[in-house]
Amino acid sequence: MYGRNVAPFLEPSFSVPVSWDLPGRRPELGLLKGQGVGPGAEHEGRQREGSGPRNQTQERMAGYTVITPDEVRRDKLTRIAKKELEDLEKWRQKQRSKPIHTKPNKLGGNQSEAEVRKKQQSQLLQFKYQQKLKREDSLRIQKEMEEAKFKAVKAIQREKSHKLEEKRRLQEKQRKEAFNDPPPCKFSEFLSGLEPKVLPRSSHPTSHSDPMWKLPALPKEHSLDKNEVPKTALKEQENWKLYKMKDEQRKKGDLLEVKRQWQEEERTKARQHDQRRVNNAFLDRIQGKSQAGGLQSGGFGNMNCGRGWGV
Repeated sequence: MYGRNVAPFLEPSFSVPVSWDLPGRRPELGLLKGQGVGPGAEHEGRQREGSGPRNQTQERMAGYTVITPDEVRRDKLTRIAKKELEDLEKWRQKQRSKPIHTKPNKLGGNQSEAEVRKKQQSQLLQFKYQQKLKREDSLRIQKEMEEAKFKAVKAIQREKSHKLEEKRRLQEKQRKEAFNDPPPCKFSEFLSGLEPKVLPRSSHPTSHSDPMWKLPALPKEHSLDKNEVPKTALKEQENWKLYKMKDEQRKKGDLLEVKRQWQEEERTKARQHDQRRVNNAFLDRIQGKSQAGGLQSGGFGNMNCGRGWGV
């Protein structure tokens, strides 16, 4: 709305004497009202001519141009804005939610207050025991899952032990086949080799009463007759004795293991029997107390006991 037309030759840095305020010396003061200086003078002139019918006036003050607003355009914009506001208000009124009218219903009245209170109290008591039953069920399910997992692990270990036992039996069988008893013929030959050689009676020389009689000298290689036994036979005999000893030790170990397992089972059974006896005594004592409390209070005094509610 406000424009500024400054002449390019003005320098406001110095003071202007009063004698310069003449139409010839100060062009911006000597201009007539409604005239402009500069390249936009023609455009301003045209604008002034075009705005003549609209009663638009311009005032120039020390380089500034003041233009009064167009009343017609202003009124038109005001009417448009007012109409839009009215349309918006109408739309809001249309979009506003309508009130809901429902038929009132009668609430309650079927039971008395005492009955409702009693029912509420019984539900509260039952809620505690229901929570207790839920906890017991969850614990039971968890225990069953743990037992199933433990049984699966035991089955896997049992299968592994069976495989190891089968493998051990197979190895034992192979070892027996490798170190079996020597054949009777070889064993008899081995024993005959160990016995001293006896010459027949017919080959013995006649005995003489001469004390000077001496036995014939043995050959030098006679000492080698005792070492004619093969070393392999001695080694086989030693291996056989060692195998017998190992077999006996293994049998003793198996017997000890069976005995240990039997003792462990007996101890487990005895411990379970003691625990069952203690638990039965504890339950009998609790049942006796609950029955005594129920008789004293008319049957409703022992509400905390699970057996009173069929738990």
